[in-house]
Amino acid sequence: MATIKEITTMCKAGQIQEAYELAKTDLEQFPTDLWVHREMAWALNYQMKNDADIGNYQSMITHIDELKALNLLSIPADNILFDNVLFKIAGLIYHHVVPTDINTPAKLSTIFSKLKDYTFSPSKAYSFLLQSVIKCANWVETADFIDWWNLSNLTQEDYKPYKAANGKLIMSVAERAFIAHSKALLLLKDLERIEKFLPKLDNLMNTHPEMTYPGYFYGKLLLSLGSTPEEALKVIIPFARKKVTEFWVWQLLSEVFTNEPDKQLACLLRAVHCHAQENFLGKVRIKLASLYIQRNMLDYAKFQIDKVTQCYLSQGWHVPYEIDCWIHQPWINLVTPNSSDPIDYLSITNDILCEGTKEAIAIVTFVDQKTQKAYMIYGQEKRMSQKLRLKVGEGTVLKINYIIDSDGRPKVLNAGKAQFPTDLSYAKVVDGKIKKRDEWNFAFMHYDNKKCFVPPKVVTKYGIVDGQDVKSLIVCDYDKGKETWSWVCLSIDCKSK
Repeated sequence: MATIKEITTMCKAGQIQEAYELAKTDLEQFPTDLWVHREMAWALNYQMKNDADIGNYQSMITHIDELKALNLLSIPADNILFDNVLFKIAGLIYHHVVPTDINTPAKLSTIFSKLKDYTFSPSKAYSFLLQSVIKCANWVETADFIDWWNLSNLTQEDYKPYKAANGKLIMSVAERAFIAHSKALLLLKDLERIEKFLPKLDNLMNTHPEMTYPGYFYGKLLLSLGSTPEEALKVIIPFARKKVTEFWVWQLLSEVFTNEPDKQLACLLRAVHCHAQENFLGKVRIKLASLYIQRNMLDYAKFQIDKVTQCYLSQGWHVPYEIDCWIHQPWINLVTPNSSDPIDYLSITNDILCEGTKEAIAIVTFVDQKTQKAYMIYGQEKRMSQKLRLKVGEGTVLKINYIIDSDGRPKVLNAGKAQFPTDLSYAKVVDGKIKKRDEWNFAFMHYDNKKCFVPPKVVTKYGIVDGQDVKSLIVCDYDKGKETWSWVCLSIDCKSK
């Protein structure tokens, strides 16, 4: 009976067939000997290496079947052997199973049927198997394969982008696997599996914010749960609010508004204004160009076409089919590119984000110049602080749209300056008389048999003096020291005396 060392020595010396025949003879004589099973398995491993090197699929399947028949082997006890075998199987798929080949799905299904009885542990070989299979995007069993493979088996190395010989970074195995699983579930339209997968994808987005595309597919999966555009929006809008600066969010939302051209155009315009890398924006700009051409806005279309062409050529990529068609049309050289935006996309998209939000009139009471946060009263005994995109000062009146976040705090999604209404319970404009002693740096304003505190900064800012008749904006604000809500003078019209 030969030893494993003798078998592997013969194989390394090129005597693979001889080693295989020797092991086969031993197996016939000692069919219940564990070490003979291992001897045969290592001989098969080298046979599989030949199969993988030359792409002999049928021979590989035969040898996998022979390996499976060696039922005394186990992955925990023979993990080195099985890792070697996995490398061979993955290598054959990676190098010789072509995604576009009509026979590829059947080949992958057969290999999967041979492997799915096993439970493997995380390893480079196991990750290579995943990497090899997911390149074949149209295989209908992709989702089943990835569920069997189990994405919790991804290693730390799998989350790192690969640097190619030309210096370009290639998407990590983990990101590609999550995307492949998302695409597979979208094709299957299996809502139960989609709902089960979404938390895993959400966790990936939170732990790896550097990944660009998982969020896009998270949104696509969310949209698939809604049977109508209205239902889809209910699902996608809360997600979009969290990722408002990401181009793919607006690309995704544009797909919801295919029957509302202005909203679709606005979403695509916001996408290209999100400061994303230009090589991510090709599909968005192509869609923009298409919409402009439909509207006969050829100068706007020309700008988008030029941007895509320049980007693709600089990357050494083939120009997309649509672009190639457009650049050979007569009008392309008769128009001057127009880089402006034909609609107020920001207002339109902000309104989209505000669907289903709470609306209020807010009065700015203080602006922290260091943090740039505006403190505001937006309801009866309701106070918040937040950075705003527009410039405000104390007394600025705003119309705000806000939501209550997961921590129970209000968050402003949109704010614009507004006229002061006369029916607020927490802010009003009143006529009154100032009461101030010389030793006070503060004052009180008396009105309607009531009095209102005038803070020192307001006294100083408006040069308030005792006995002065004034018109003042007052708000019901929170006094931290007294832990109470009380009326405070916010601004004064010094012309009314």
